[in-house]
Amino acid sequence: MNASPNRIFYPSRKAQLFKPLAVREPPASYHARSQAPARILVVANDPETRRVLTAELKALSLDPLPVPDSLAALNAIDLQVPDVILMALEGPDAAVYQAVLRFAMANLARRTRIPLVAVVGQGGESWRRALDGCLAGVLHNPLSPEELYATLARWLDLPPPANQALDEPLPLAWSRACIDLDVQEYERALAGQDTANMVHFAHRAKGAALVLHADRAAELADRLELAARGYAPLQPHEIQRTLAALKAAIARHFG
Repeated sequence: MNASPNRIFYPSRKAQLFKPLAVREPPASYHARSQAPARILVVANDPETRRVLTAELKALSLDPLPVPDSLAALNAIDLQVPDVILMALEGPDAAVYQAVLRFAMANLARRTRIPLVAVVGQGGESWRRALDGCLAGVLHNPLSPEELYATLARWLDLPPPANQALDEPLPLAWSRACIDLDVQEYERALAGQDTANMVHFAHRAKGAALVLHADRAAELADRLELAARGYAPLQPHEIQRTLAALKAAIARHFG
């Protein structure tokens, strides 16, 4: 008579004990998302260009999704929003312009901003000037792995390059590309009187210089940042002189 209630009570108690643990345990997909590599949408009409860009991204342990045109890219974005769009500017000017505008409109519709990085060949500078407000970055063919790494590192938490230990510093060529790109972006912001980006990229250049123990370059980048913030204003000719000195200090450090 007493055995039956015991048999009923035991499973019930077991369920009560283990149910809270099951609720608190995050789902498996939670862990998968936190460890997933960054997703890069690769847009290129030319199959060989898609192959090269895809191979370079895989070498950085990223997740490339190659598509042939902007319409296919928009369909892919509807399924899963990428972290960055890498687009080769190929074909007639009108087609390229239309493709980039499609991405700009997609960003507006989602109230977000997917960074769009253009890869241009010879003659691509006219596209860059026309589309400058829509582009987050520009790379040039032949593609440099160091510049690709430095450009993507602005938005992504990138792994070290292949065959490099986690605690090993970046090779000099990669470090040089990172700080050079920050200086170039500062120049672009200066030309457009974009104060926010002047502050941002001067600060990034200063940080890179400090990591590299390039003290003179860090001092000059800090001067440009303070001027952009309005704390220690510089006249236009003084900004240009400081910028030239910063470039020279970086060249000496790596020379």
